[in-house]
Formats: sequence, C-alpha cells, structure tokens
Amino acid sequence: MRVLYVQYTNPGAYPPLVRGAQLLAEAGAEVLMLGTHVPGLDALSADDAAGLEVRLLPSSSEGWRGWRLKANYARYAAWVARQGSAWKPDWVYASDVLAAPVALALGSMAKARTVYHEHDAPSLEHDSWTMRQCLAARSHLVRQAAIVIAPNAERAARLSRDVGGGRAVHTVWNCPRRPVAAPVRDAAGRAPGTLNVLFRGSINAQRLPRTVIDAVARAGDGVALDIVGYETAGSRGYVDELLRLASAAGIDQRVRALGTVPDADLARMCARFDVGLALMPSESRDVNMQHMAGASNKLFEYLAYGIAPLVTDLPDWRKAFVEPGYALSCRPENAESLAGTLVWAASHPTELRAMTARGFERLRQDWNYETQFAPVMREMGSRGSPGAALGREEELCAS
Repeated sequence: MRVLYVQYTNPGAYPPLVRGAQLLAEAGAEVLMLGTHVPGLDALSADDAAGLEVRLLPSSSEGWRGWRLKANYARYAAWVARQGSAWKPDWVYASDVLAAPVALALGSMAKARTVYHEHDAPSLEHDSWTMRQCLAARSHLVRQAAIVIAPNAERAARLSRDVGGGRAVHTVWNCPRRPVAAPVRDAAGRAPGTLNVLFRGSINAQRLPRTVIDAVARAGDGVALDIVGYETAGSRGYVDELLRLASAAGIDQRVRALGTVPDADLARMCARFDVGLALMPSESRDVNMQHMAGASNKLFEYLAYGIAPLVTDLPDWRKAFVEPGYALSCRPENAESLAGTLVWAASHPTELRAMTARGFERLRQDWNYETQFAPVMREMGSRGSPGAALGREEELCAS
C-alpha cells in the first residue's frame, strides 16, 4: 500500500504526522511525504527511514507577499501533481487547509482514497479570494474523504457538524510513540529548591505569556527557564521581548532562548528539566485554543521525558490531567499563581517524580500513538488497493 502525505509546510513541524507515517511504514506500507522547507524549521525535518521518504520543495522567502506567494503555491501544487502522478499512491493524506486543493486534485488524478487529518481548525472568514477557495476545497475534501481525523472529541464533533455533514470522524490524540524505557533523570549536584523549567514548541504570547518571566523572577534564584522552539508567523521578535523583560527583572542569567532544537538533541537535554510549560489562554475566541486537551503535543512529550507538565486550570485539562495526578495547574495570566506553582514544585521533588511516573505508565498503556492511530491503520489497511493490506499492523499496535 502506498501512502502520499501532502502538506504545504515542513511535516517535521507536526510530530503526529511523522509518527503516523512511521507506523504505516513499519507496518509495510510505502510512504512518501511531500512538503516544503520553512525558514527556521529545518531542524525539525522528518528523516527518511525504511519505507519512508521525505521530499521538501524550497519554500517562499521570508517577507514574500501577494503574487510571489501565489506563484510559489502554484509551483508547489504542480510539483506535487508531477510527483504524485508518477508515484501512483493508494492513499493521499492531507492535514492543512492549504493542502486541501492539491489533495483533492491529486486524489482524483491518481484515483486514490484520501485521508484528511485536521490538526488546527482554520478561521472560516477570510477576505482573501485564495483562502476562500482553499476553505471551499477543505469542505469538499472532508465530505468526500474516506477517513477524517481530529485531535480530540470536541474538534471531531465541530468538524463533523460544521463541515462534514454529520459524518463520523476519528479522534486521535497527539500522543508520542509508546516509550520503551523510562527516562533517565539527571539530579546530580542539584541544590534543594532548584527547579529547571522548559518551554518547547511554537512560541507566541498565548502559549508563553509575558507573566512567565515575572513568575520566574518571583519564584526565587533556584528557578530557571529555557525556551526551545520557533516564533509563529505573527510573533516575530517576541522571544527578544521576553529576554528584555528578563533582563529588566534582573534574571537574564536564569532565562535562556535556545532556538529550534532537533528531537534527538532535546531528548538528551531533557534529563535535567523538572517542569514543562503546556499553557493555554484561560479565555480565547480561537476554537483551537478552546479545545486543546489531547490536541497539545507538549503535555505528552514532557511526560515521555520524565518532566512534570504545568497546564492551565481549565475544566477539561483539570479533569483529564490534573485531578488524576498527571500534571500541575495554574492561571497563566496571573504571575502570582504561576510563581506559587513553581515554588511548590521546587520544594516537592518527590511528588513531581511520582507524577511523572504515573504519566509514564499511562503513556505505555494508551497515551501513545500506536494505540491512538490503530483504528485509522486498520481502516486504511482494510480499504486499500487489492493485496495492499498492512501485514504487520496488528503486531505493531500490540507491541
């Protein structure tokens, strides 16, 4: 079975896509991912592996607007059409609104079934004619796709209601791969009251609010923050602003920005971190921010590294993660609330270790992509081209 992934971005910036592609390849499928280079994200590029190939087209240059962007998009669409027609996939797997027109056309040309996996729900109101056409293509794609996937139940219901005409939508949480060995912790020489805090992922004021800097300053000399990731398109310069705030507060030695770090390097670094920030706004008009429990990669990745997640005190997060003892919570718009949680964490290392141990065991049980993605793999295998069923899917998902 051949599966062609189409994203008008770097697929490495979407870990669940890479995990699903890896699982399909490990189960015997041939997988090709067609994406684009994105400035600042090449360190996150997915790697080729047995049965999995990644091809990236040069993206638009920083600052391009108007016709230049449209021309680059047309170039990408033509490139995908050529590559896909020659490769002859059984499935076309699309996951962003800009990929929808390309996936629709390619699925028709190649007579392939389609998967639409929506990670971020787009705004449905746009002045741009091009975006309106992409949204219309997304609506059409959802209705005719053989499989539709959303990252949690709330988004699945919304997608089904608003675009999919009430059709069934798979829910696949954005979990990591099933861990093999417990994470190694590095606490050698650590003074009591020391707390190393990590933020990783896309950076903007919603996910990493300015109050975090104030909270680190209030929490005391033993608390330090490392920021790992990349600024989103509308937040260029925000990291520099945070560093200036840290300098003004006299804590520039305790706040560092490390840029984009490949997963392999980050795994080695994470042994020294205690708490990981997985914050969302307490109030937001953005549907993605309103429904992030299960959709956020950060919480699960922190647990995989042995790091206690710190989440926003919202009802769905509290019910799923805080009350069962997998995460800490705070009100991120309130620096005092944030600081109080950090101080508590610094003085309760035993409780933090117990929290991450519970979370790690849950990762082994069902908070892993093997379990989450298994129903999709079964359906793709059963509906693929004749003789193309996934031979090792059951074995992989049970291991």
